[in-house]
Amino acid sequence: MNETAARPNPAARAPTRRWWSGLFWKCLLSMLVACWISTGLLSLLAVYLLRQDLRTDLAPQVLEAAIQRELQRVGPLPDLATLPPAQCQALLQGLLVRVVGMDTPQWMYSYSYAGGPNEGRIAIRYLDRNGRACMYPPQPGAPLAKALAQAGQQAAADGVAATRRLEREGDWISVAAVPLAATPGASLGVGQHPGGSVATFMRMTLGDVVGLAIYLIVISAMASVAVATLLTQRLRHAEQIADAWAEGDLDTRIHDRGHDEFGRLAQRFDRMADALGEVIQVRQRLAVSEERNRLARDLHDTAKQRSFALGLQLSVLDHLNGRDGESGRDPRQGALIKAALGLTGQLQRDLADVIQRFSAPTVAEQGLRKALEDTYSHLLGGSGIEWRLLLDGVAERGVGAHPQHAGQLLLIATEAAANSLRHSGAKRIEVVLNSAGDRYGWTIQDDGCGFSIDEHETTGMGLGNMRMRARTLPGGRFRIASSASGTVVTVSFTLPEPQGDSA
Repeated sequence: MNETAARPNPAARAPTRRWWSGLFWKCLLSMLVACWISTGLLSLLAVYLLRQDLRTDLAPQVLEAAIQRELQRVGPLPDLATLPPAQCQALLQGLLVRVVGMDTPQWMYSYSYAGGPNEGRIAIRYLDRNGRACMYPPQPGAPLAKALAQAGQQAAADGVAATRRLEREGDWISVAAVPLAATPGASLGVGQHPGGSVATFMRMTLGDVVGLAIYLIVISAMASVAVATLLTQRLRHAEQIADAWAEGDLDTRIHDRGHDEFGRLAQRFDRMADALGEVIQVRQRLAVSEERNRLARDLHDTAKQRSFALGLQLSVLDHLNGRDGESGRDPRQGALIKAALGLTGQLQRDLADVIQRFSAPTVAEQGLRKALEDTYSHLLGGSGIEWRLLLDGVAERGVGAHPQHAGQLLLIATEAAANSLRHSGAKRIEVVLNSAGDRYGWTIQDDGCGFSIDEHETTGMGLGNMRMRARTLPGGRFRIASSASGTVVTVSFTLPEPQGDSA
């Protein structure tokens, strides 16, 4: 069964997307919720501040002064209690508007939620000498009606203005009543009961609520469009690149040039893809090396040994055939044996050659020096490049105790030599290994023409691979310097100091 063909496509496993799961709708819902909450909190704060202003602007003393001022303007009032109720209420309504300033811009724009006659929170009451009363609105709130009645009776009885503020739990009532000089025993009173802050806010009309809702929806939609437009296109591009990565194409990059949080995230994903590509290449190379070594061992242990055994058997057969003497020996038989021995010898030489080419140099079996000599001999053979190994004995033994780290040094040196061979036109390469205590240095230097390190890092992966291998070493540090006189690759790392060795 083809495992590659059976493996499901990662992109195909993605959940089905629905229109309401898009970024725009999520932004719209989030902004609507945020706008409603913030508007509600700000409205409550505005109502609270408004109530404080209203408490000052409609204080009992202020109401008393306003009533006296309007009475002076309109002159003596008729006995309103004797008029028909509708006419009496119309006259009182006009007087109330003038007393509390309902016809002023401040009241219309600032105190729209603060109180009004329609809800029975502002009222005016006329009391004649016979105790008959006329009130607008006809049925104000019970606490306000009671306070107006008490203040009006007190003013009529005492002949002086009666003002009072009744403090309630989270609420207050402001009332002022003045006696009518032209009609002894009569009084005119005005009062307000605004109610609590939440109750005041909830008195919004249906039109106010609908208008506010439309306003918030429009503002939220515009903000959502702006946010979604800024992010959606960039997210879709990043999503396409991620799908390409999932399908195995690690050469593509997001290349988001934004300097915001998403841009920085995309740049980190690009660097992650670079590192992942390097890791995959290294693992592929290691897998190829391991497979070559496995094939070489298998050929050595099976085909080569069997061909050797076949050669021995043919030699014995030739020897036994010669013992029969010339008279009993068939000349054709001897010729065939000789030919078979020749083919067997050629087969053994061919297998040895194949095994040698299959076998990657392993530090654990050959040692660092021998593996490096074999690698450089095959890599630089016929190139005209002279190479020299300067490996300190103590350092070589210390590194040899850690074959896995020595293997990384071998790969770094191989990559550096390959780069010199392909790009630099170098005539000489030196590899130096030294140590000072537990700190080791590995240097590969050539006398080539050099190169631009920044440009090479953006176009090739060789330097990235060397840097990655250097970082796998304990305390590993990688440094490269290149100029017109040559290139120097330096790797420093830390290993436990070898015991019992001396320089």
